[in-house]
Amino acid sequence: MSTNLKNSRSLRLIVALAIPFTLICYLYSWRQSPIFISRPAIPQSSETTRTCTAISVPLKEPSNNNNLTTPAARIYTLPDKVWHSAKFDDISETQRGWTGSWTRKNPSIRQELLTDRSAEAFVRAHYFETRPDIVEVYEALPIPILRADLFRYLVVLAEGGIWGDLDTSCEKEVAEWVPVEYRNENIDMIVGLEFDFEWRGPGTEVASQFCNWVFVGQKNSRNLKVIVDTVINKLEGIAQENAVRIEGITFEMLSDVVDVTGPKIMTIAILESLGQLLGRTVDDRDYAQIKQPKLVGDVLIMPGVSFAALQNGNPTDQGDALVTHHYEGSWKKEDADAKERKKQKQGKER
Repeated sequence: MSTNLKNSRSLRLIVALAIPFTLICYLYSWRQSPIFISRPAIPQSSETTRTCTAISVPLKEPSNNNNLTTPAARIYTLPDKVWHSAKFDDISETQRGWTGSWTRKNPSIRQELLTDRSAEAFVRAHYFETRPDIVEVYEALPIPILRADLFRYLVVLAEGGIWGDLDTSCEKEVAEWVPVEYRNENIDMIVGLEFDFEWRGPGTEVASQFCNWVFVGQKNSRNLKVIVDTVINKLEGIAQENAVRIEGITFEMLSDVVDVTGPKIMTIAILESLGQLLGRTVDDRDYAQIKQPKLVGDVLIMPGVSFAALQNGNPTDQGDALVTHHYEGSWKKEDADAKERKKQKQGKER
């Protein structure tokens, strides 16, 4: 009986020691193993445009087959949100397909569609205290395309990101847009050539033009501030010239939308901004006929194929098309009709 008692005590002692030892071994092995955290799946339907998906992961590094070089740094500073706007949120199925391409190509990117009403609330919330003049002009603009142009600059300036018109589709993941050699540079904006022409000589208007249906900007972008101020001044000047308030501006008072709020004035403002930064004149000679992205100051300028392949004749020597523009702009007919009315009026006056 004494032997059995001793054996029983020994067994209890062994069990008591074995349990914590086993637990320690388990915890140690668990800490050495990788932890996999499942992320919620990103819906692949175009319904992604109705919400802002708050999933952000480091952008993918390009593959590097040369083992002797170090991998390129991740593009931590490239904004990971794409913005769209529409009059209402019931956009067409075709537009849903185009806007949905942004998240299909970039599953981790956040996306938001703002309506006219939510856009107005956004501008008031972000600018009323610091720039009430911007809010006053924006809310008074009677022509939808002028408001749409101004809003795209304001929304990216306020929060940073990628602007994409409803009729643009993403063809290549955003992580691959910036060449390796520029990934550690200070990039304030990314713009692409819509028209790519040689310099026309001193004293002439800029020949080339950047498109504004897609562009990238950092939050509080230095260049976007210049663009916004230039557009506001232009609108106020048109109102003064025609002895009306901002709400009295009509299509007939405009030379062309692109010159007032669109790509042309954006291009001119960017070149002026770069001139201030670099202390010299910046014009078409800095980027005309480029075959690959070029950093001028803090603006990365993409060749014509990147954002406007069709407009530039689908060149085959400038790399890949990054975005396709499907040219669905509904404002063009209204603009053309206004120009025709203006022409007829001038004819009668003569």
